[in-house]
Amino acid sequence: MVDKIIAKSNIANKIRNTVLSRKKGLMPLFELISNSIHSIFERAAADLMDEDEEGKVLITLIRNGKPQTLESIADNDNYPIRAIKVQDNGIGLNEANLISFTEADSDHKLNIGGKGIGRFVCLKAFKYLEISSVFREGGVFKKRSLSLKNTKQGFENYTETDTDERVYQTTCTLFDFLTEYQRHTPKRLGEIADAIITHFQLYFITNQMPHIIIYNQNGDHIDLNNRYSTSFSNKIQEQGFNIGEDYFTVYLSKSNSSQSHRLHFCAHNRSVIEEWLGKRIIDLGKKPVVFKDSSPFYYAAFIVSELLDRSVNNERTNFCFPTNEEDEEEEETEEISLSKIRRHAVNAVESLIADYLNDVQNQKVEIYRTVIDTEMPQYRAVLNRRPEQVKKLQAGLSKQNLDIELYKIETDWKADIKKQGIELIEKKKDITNLDEYQDLYESYLTGLNEIGQSELARYVTHRKAVIDLLDYLVSKESDEDKYANEDIVHSLFFPIRSTSDIIPYSKQNLWMIDERLSYHTYLASDKFFSTLKYIEVSENPDDRPDILIFSNAFAFVEEKDPPYNSITIIEFKKPERDNYIDNDDSKNPVDQVERYIEDLLNGKVTNRKGRTINITKETPFYVYIISDLTPSLVKILERRDFYKTPDGQGYYTFKSRRYNGYIEVMTFDKIRSDAKKRNQILFDKLGLPAD
Repeated sequence: MVDKIIAKSNIANKIRNTVLSRKKGLMPLFELISNSIHSIFERAAADLMDEDEEGKVLITLIRNGKPQTLESIADNDNYPIRAIKVQDNGIGLNEANLISFTEADSDHKLNIGGKGIGRFVCLKAFKYLEISSVFREGGVFKKRSLSLKNTKQGFENYTETDTDERVYQTTCTLFDFLTEYQRHTPKRLGEIADAIITHFQLYFITNQMPHIIIYNQNGDHIDLNNRYSTSFSNKIQEQGFNIGEDYFTVYLSKSNSSQSHRLHFCAHNRSVIEEWLGKRIIDLGKKPVVFKDSSPFYYAAFIVSELLDRSVNNERTNFCFPTNEEDEEEEETEEISLSKIRRHAVNAVESLIADYLNDVQNQKVEIYRTVIDTEMPQYRAVLNRRPEQVKKLQAGLSKQNLDIELYKIETDWKADIKKQGIELIEKKKDITNLDEYQDLYESYLTGLNEIGQSELARYVTHRKAVIDLLDYLVSKESDEDKYANEDIVHSLFFPIRSTSDIIPYSKQNLWMIDERLSYHTYLASDKFFSTLKYIEVSENPDDRPDILIFSNAFAFVEEKDPPYNSITIIEFKKPERDNYIDNDDSKNPVDQVERYIEDLLNGKVTNRKGRTINITKETPFYVYIISDLTPSLVKILERRDFYKTPDGQGYYTFKSRRYNGYIEVMTFDKIRSDAKKRNQILFDKLGLPAD
């Protein structure tokens, strides 16, 4: 009978060409269980089952160690798995199945999803497989045994005899679990039981699963049918959808034993690709679902289709169409891909659990509404106009991340409004329905108005944050007894070592000193005179005012020799500095700013077209020295006949002999206090919290 098991191809090559990820170490077990299920189905279809007989699959995990020891100890789960034995009472290794087993790529089970390579998958992770089968053929019970190894012939130790045994039973044993697969495979009995249930859950859902039990060598066991009914089944929901001409069904179950929400792409009643569903449905996340009067559970969704059955690869580890992770492809494309199936399946799951998701989203939105109302009023319009997008945000976002996500939604909303405006203009060219146009026009204006309100709220919120930040920077820091660096304070008003050519209006905070300073022609921040495009200074080219501002609406027109309306110089000093020395322009801010004025009066200034701009003795200079009024500075100011401001928080003077100038020394507290007073009504309107 040896001729019956002559290999029809090189078995070693078949094994080498079979692909199996090291994280798929349980696939050989799944293949044996699948064969057992099919064998039981085949025996039942042949009407060879006794009336009260049920199909059975018994699995035994054989671990490293002496059998006597493993049989006597209380817990086997920590011992590595060495071999796995699977027994069933199916049709057995009869003539047809023997021929199929020895023929590579057999199509004997093609109609039920057989790929003809399951035994090669087994030998990717185990060294060899032994089979012993008692079956009935021609009215006689027979027993066949053989081994399958990773050799060219593959099949060895074939025996066939008649037997007195009168019970259908086939035993398949996988020996010598390879280390590279073993280390990535769960060891505990319960974990393996749950993996089997998950992989074959569609058999459980459709009540086709035979009675299946898994054992440790000490007799500990789990009845998988009972485990499914108590931990997995609950209430099965289903929903179908079409993609083109292909129909798909999603079965949704609940599990008390799983560790996360899962999405399964299935073929022939088996899970092929498994993904984290919480990534696709953000409100499921990583936590279990908890309903009133029920234990926590996780959702498991199974996608089935004849298309998936037809498209699964030989190893049942992937599908023979694009399986890209991205969800960006257009719906209009006819090509079927995993991402397109995934999108439809996720939509189906969301529909099935809509009530739960709606409750979670409403709770989440109310939490975010409180944050928006109190701290981010610029997003109130976003919350009202784009509630569905806000609902889809992840729960528990930090204030910073919530700001980012809301900004993304707001940007999309603005783009939609802009698009709507463009379409409105096009419709105006050929108005065939005035009422329709009027409706579109009113909708567009409403959206545009709300965007304006949102932008204003954003700007007012920004102002409040800047004022609070200034207060922090000029106060003693909590971790050290020191004050903020001068450059840091400077950058709060205008980014250091930059110009208005590259810094947008939104990044400038000169309004804290004077609202009019925000509207200037040209500004240089902490730049050497020698590096400025429009200024030539011969005497002190390495001087660099903290902020130099040219202000004139007519400075860049074609008028001959147009004067600048005014020039502003701002000089910042480190908070609490108290080492000023009179008549020393390196340690005296008054002398320092006057030197800058002289540099400009003696230098050459041009406009962007290269034409000379006259700066004369009559050109107004406005100088702001931002500094705390420490004793050494106050002494200098009073010697120079500076006048104290009415509020007592600064000094000022007028200059007219050498240049036309106004100099004011302002404290950081005064700037903060005045800016807050000017903006307080806006803060109050938005409900921003007081200090």
